[in-house]
Amino acid sequence: MKKHLIIAGIICVASIPPAYAVTKCVRLSSSTTCVRPYSSTGQSNWSATCGGIKIQGVAFCGSQKGGSAGATTESVTTSSNPDNNKYCWCKMVSPAVSSWVFYNYSSTTAGYCAYNCAYDCATGARNYSALRSALFSGLSD
Repeated sequence: MKKHLIIAGIICVASIPPAYAVTKCVRLSSSTTCVRPYSSTGQSNWSATCGGIKIQGVAFCGSQKGGSAGATTESVTTSSNPDNNKYCWCKMVSPAVSSWVFYNYSSTTAGYCAYNCAYDCATGARNYSALRSALFSGLSD
């Protein structure tokens, strides 16, 4: 009986495919130089090339003011009053996923925020070390 259990166990172990993990090593920090923002107004996606690596992200306008540039949160709140959703938040989604990062520019209207937020995130990644630092924090090589 033991012999049959051992043989059955070996067959089970041999037939289960191994799991493979994928690791990306990306060297990004607040001192990384970002160039060529690829975003234009009127859209939700943004991208830039930072240290030779193309980063991609999404932009979102919420009612939550982050305080200063580079403030982070795991979720952005919105108001049922659309006029209050005028604060621009940026999130990197590739090559890694960041927290939501506040872009310290309070739009005068929600419409202005929605139209310009993606462009501001890409430009902010290029121009503001506080924004880059927050986007790239927690990433290691």
